[in-house]
Amino acid sequence: MNRIYCNKEELKDNLSRLLTEEFNIPNYLNAYDSQIEKYVTPLIDDITIFIESPYVDKVYRDSYYSYFSSKLGSYKRDCIRLSFFKGQIDLSGFESLDGVNVIQSRYLGFMVLRPTTSNMIGRSVISPRALKQNSFLCVSTQVHSTVNFVKLTADGFPHSSQDTETISCAETTLWAVMEYFGNRYAEYKPTLPSLITSALKKVSAERQVPSKGLNIQQMSYVLKEFGFGTKIYGRNQFGKSEFKRLFSTYIESGIPIIVAIDNRHNNGNIGHAILSVGHESTTLELIDELEPIGVSNELVKHKLLEKSINLFDNDDVNKKFVFIDDNMPSYCLANLESPALHYPNSNWHNCEITFFIVPLYPKIYLEAYEAKNFMQLVLVSAFDLKPNEDIFLRSYLTSSRSYKHELMLNATFDSTLKSLILESNMPKFIWVCEISTKDLIKNQLADGIILLDATEANTQNFKPLICASYMGSYISHNSVSGFFDRNNLILSPFSIFTNNLKGF
Repeated sequence: MNRIYCNKEELKDNLSRLLTEEFNIPNYLNAYDSQIEKYVTPLIDDITIFIESPYVDKVYRDSYYSYFSSKLGSYKRDCIRLSFFKGQIDLSGFESLDGVNVIQSRYLGFMVLRPTTSNMIGRSVISPRALKQNSFLCVSTQVHSTVNFVKLTADGFPHSSQDTETISCAETTLWAVMEYFGNRYAEYKPTLPSLITSALKKVSAERQVPSKGLNIQQMSYVLKEFGFGTKIYGRNQFGKSEFKRLFSTYIESGIPIIVAIDNRHNNGNIGHAILSVGHESTTLELIDELEPIGVSNELVKHKLLEKSINLFDNDDVNKKFVFIDDNMPSYCLANLESPALHYPNSNWHNCEITFFIVPLYPKIYLEAYEAKNFMQLVLVSAFDLKPNEDIFLRSYLTSSRSYKHELMLNATFDSTLKSLILESNMPKFIWVCEISTKDLIKNQLADGIILLDATEANTQNFKPLICASYMGSYISHNSVSGFFDRNNLILSPFSIFTNNLKGF
């Protein structure tokens, strides 16, 4: 077994012999320059790399035994794995508990090189801490690994390139979604390429291998088969502005979403699937640039015009989003209007997002579009809003357990309202709308709150409303009368909830 310990500058030379011996690549320098270098360049300079080969990777082995081994040609079945650490590590540290704790604190994840020589980057989990540029927020999961015979845990978002035969971009995104949810939540489990293929047998009229890619309906079907209540959103269905807001709402909710991009509106032939898992941090300048939104509900529109109230939506902040793209290194940042502008090939630059798929928990029946419109209706119907006010709304989905946990620890939240919310019966997931102003939100503060039942899709008679507090009032929905129960409650500014993405 080969075990090599090197720094970033030494990686190319140290990999050369292994690429030749393990993968039979004669022109190893070209392979490194064309495929591996772009994944190593964004990493911090003060990094140590531990190379291990041969390495048995479960994802590639699945593809190997279900496809590559049945070919006449000779295909390798072992991989090479690179493990990353911040700074120098002492190899003797692997031999003691204290040493392993230090090594774990410096562990930045791993990247597998597989013998599919045209697309060598396999299963990878790299921490954002490993990147030179990491001023962004994203969801992540913990993936257990073994380095130099010692168990470690990588924290990042799963990534892989497609091998173009058993997995295309669509299968790769599905694998990454299941790898994320399967390692994070007990309700789901990680999957393998052959299981994705098997899930499509009932609805496919053709063979799935070699892969020719999947359409948006097929991807949504696979997620449904794996236990999700999927929801598809189309750009033409909602229009540019609302489509962007819905996209942003789900990202703010900490849900990785599958994104379909193409350039067919410009008569191109590119179609591609990627993931979005976060966004860049919100700056004061981005908040200042916000313009008031238009609303679709006539009653809400009338109330706002009547009192000359401007409504601002956090989902209109013109921030970049974090994408996981199998053609690129992990955590690419791009605007929604030009998600492939960072591609070296200019043919990709006019691609746009046409659809996205949200893998929702199956008991979430109130989706984002209805929830956001309902929040606006509650705001203007339940509270006596002051004229000439500017109101900032921040909406997201979260689990009631996470929300109550963070609320319990929030020392800035009013104790009376805190008790009322903590003691309220809630479903597993809730919609939250934090009511604020531009000045308050710059300090990550809000002065009002609306909580909705995410399992209630019937918005008649305000049924989804759990409770709300704003403008000196606390209201809740009375299921018997169908009206609001109202009490006086002065709510001081409080810190907003940032647990979904670990920041704002």
